[in-house]
Amino acid sequence: MIDHIFGLSIRYEPWDKKSILPLYIVSNYQFYTAYIENIRCIVIIPTEELPTLPSLKKQIQKIRVIDDVSVVLYSKTISFYRRKSLLENHIPFMTDKQVFLPFIGTLLVDEKETEKMKDKFVYSTQLLFLAYMYNHEKKVYVSDLSKYLPFSAMTLSRAVKQLEMTDLFLVYKVGVNKVIESKYSYKELFERIQRYLLTPVRHVGYMDQPLVTDHMILAGESALSEMSMLNPSRIKIYAVYEKDFDKTQLIDELIDPDVQVKVEIWAYDPQLFTHTNIADTLSIILSLKVNKDERIEKIIEDILKPL
Repeated sequence: MIDHIFGLSIRYEPWDKKSILPLYIVSNYQFYTAYIENIRCIVIIPTEELPTLPSLKKQIQKIRVIDDVSVVLYSKTISFYRRKSLLENHIPFMTDKQVFLPFIGTLLVDEKETEKMKDKFVYSTQLLFLAYMYNHEKKVYVSDLSKYLPFSAMTLSRAVKQLEMTDLFLVYKVGVNKVIESKYSYKELFERIQRYLLTPVRHVGYMDQPLVTDHMILAGESALSEMSMLNPSRIKIYAVYEKDFDKTQLIDELIDPDVQVKVEIWAYDPQLFTHTNIADTLSIILSLKVNKDERIEKIIEDILKPL
């Protein structure tokens, strides 16, 4: 246990009333009387797994019937989701790095406790995010998303961790299954997560129209024109996964828009989240992030409105 909380001293004594409690409570905790800056409370330390929230609330109530002071749960660490539940239910708790003591009006958190995202996503995390968005459910099992994603369990685990580091999601377990849940609506989530997202486009070039393959689907302004009232560009734009295409077929120069097509080589398969001849909407938007054309910006705004 900790004996100082950011300058507040804590003194512990054995709690002498635990024999009055039901045996199932006594056997699940260690009990101490604690004085935090001369304010008396009871600290309970689980000897096994942390109880469910409903059980914890009932057990705290039984303790308070015997000794009507605040009851503080102590655990070396707690998950983000459990911490959120404790805060929402005003249940005092202490960990080695965090303290919530509403009876003295104190919420203290070690700022180094949670590592925050500072850089862009890796592409596996971006694909996990896109899979979440296209699932159209607020709470999604990671195992369900993994069915659509072409990477290993280890890569998936790292992607989940990177999503969690944005602090835009709750990540927790239901039984043995891990769940991802956004803290925001789809539209607000997409706006907030923009800083971490990458354009899928790795390379751009041109080639003759007869060389277009089944691996290529419409992208960029050509895709937008299919989805909106935007006039189609004179040259068609296609996207293709870098592993499905030999980029040596491309040239850097547009010579004849009536004969050539523009090809965007993507870091991931543009057909992953679509069943049509058009790349998925969110990836198209990300591919156009650097485009400053006001017409395109307005169309993207309109597309995002229903999210």
